[in-house]
Amino acid sequence: MSLISCKNCNKVYEKENYSEFVCTQCNHKVRKRIKNSLQVSLSLTICAILLYIPAMLYPMMEITKFGIKTESTILQGVVSFLEYENYFIAFVIFTASVIIPLIKLLGLLLIFTSLKIDIKIRNKNKIRIFKFVKAIGKWSMIDIYVVALLASVIQVGELFNIKGGLAATSFALVVILTMIAAHRFDTRIIWDD
Repeated sequence: MSLISCKNCNKVYEKENYSEFVCTQCNHKVRKRIKNSLQVSLSLTICAILLYIPAMLYPMMEITKFGIKTESTILQGVVSFLEYENYFIAFVIFTASVIIPLIKLLGLLLIFTSLKIDIKIRNKNKIRIFKFVKAIGKWSMIDIYVVALLASVIQVGELFNIKGGLAATSFALVVILTMIAAHRFDTRIIWDD
């Protein structure tokens, strides 16, 4: 006998085998593992990696000041804060916009590829990496919140205007895709061997 729980309502069943069945409580299909979880999560992570490139290369904000339009990327914003000696803000933006998304992408990619390729990482460490990635997932949105806040508050026609650039959309998609990839991944796959 084996125990299997419904992922929807968490009702536990005692079954002879792991064959698929319908939950009597919520009519949800109960499977041993989420179907194609690894493939979907890996494809979302690869898409996020591809979107990370324009998020770093294209302008995050477009500022119009007295009719003169200037654009700045994330790294140019960090450099300008360093020039104005706002080291804390530069550190926060660099960490939240460059380091954390990169750690998330590399962490998810490492976990997913280690399940297909024989990489010597203990399962407990894979779970720790995954929990860390899932915990820091939403903190990358700080940059998007700042751009959205500035764009909504500072609108003085052609005198002074701020709006998000192409990188803002790409960056938001990177964060959303990595969060969905982490949510969609069935961690029980790590323990299957």
